[in-house]
Amino acid sequence: MSKSKVILARRKSGKTVFVQRIFNKLWSDPNQGIIIIPFFFDIGENQMWYPDFAIKYYRHFASQYISFIERDEELVNKPLSLKKIREYGLANSNKLLVEDVDSLWENKEMGLHDSMWDTACSAPHRFAAILKTR
Repeated sequence: MSKSKVILARRKSGKTVFVQRIFNKLWSDPNQGIIIIPFFFDIGENQMWYPDFAIKYYRHFASQYISFIERDEELVNKPLSLKKIREYGLANSNKLLVEDVDSLWENKEMGLHDSMWDTACSAPHRFAAILKTR
């Protein structure tokens, strides 16, 4: 598992732009010898309901993952719906995507909001470990 890093600085000091540049470099140049699938998620300052946040996070992750695999820039800034992510998973034999979407839907119906977040936030590490990417 990779080590996490944090960038601490005052508001409006360029942190987001810096991270976006790293994302763009990794996304644009996939032939680095190792596969690093970049993921960027900007957390806004508005309040959001926990289950909605989990779904938003997962949609961004899965869409950026699919974007990288398919080399489709549009998906970086326009996340797919959970339904479209599941359809992509079925069409491309990606069990992880299908199982995650099913889990999110099922857990939302049952009111298991912590489980929804567990599925969403663990996705990048699970995908990296299972698919042998970073």
